Amino acid sequence: MEILSAVASVGTFVVILVTAFAALIQLRHMRSGNQIAALTECREIIESRDFFAARRFVQDDLPLLLQDPAVVARLERRVLDDQLQPINYIGNFFENLGAFVKYGIIDRGIALDLWSGVVLTAWTALLPVTRIRRKVMKTQALLENFEYLAVLCDDYIARHPDGTYPSGMRRMPDS
Repeated sequence: MEILSAVASVGTFVVILVTAFAALIQLRHMRSGNQIAALTECREIIESRDFFAARRFVQDDLPLLLQDPAVVARLERRVLDDQLQPINYIGNFFENLGAFVKYGIIDRGIALDLWSGVVLTAWTALLPVTRIRRKVMKTQALLENFEYLAVLCDDYIARHPDGTYPSGMRRMPDS
């Protein structure tokens, strides 16, 4: 009887161990599915016409607008007016992407490989606005996840100035 009881206990332990292992595998697959969904949504936004228009505004129009003291005064308001909404669109998107990367919802390596250039360009273009708004709101927390992501991107580009093409892999001819 004791032997039978011991075998049953070992069998129960094995079943519990296999069940726990299967649950861990299932959780990993679910996490991968969630990451794919988040990556797809981010890619769709970055490739959208609205995002492109907002990026163009931030990169091309904003530097000229910042030379006007009246525009700077408008940036000091708590809520930005309609003309300046592209600033919020770009800033909030990258703020969310930074949080996704920070909390592991989107893999850091994938995000940096895909979007380092666009993140740094946007961060640089919005930095004068960020300085103004942080001063007015008396907080460094404004767009901190965007800043975190920009730092990661800056470090990534410094580590990979010529890209991340696998070394030793044959390249296609240029012509």
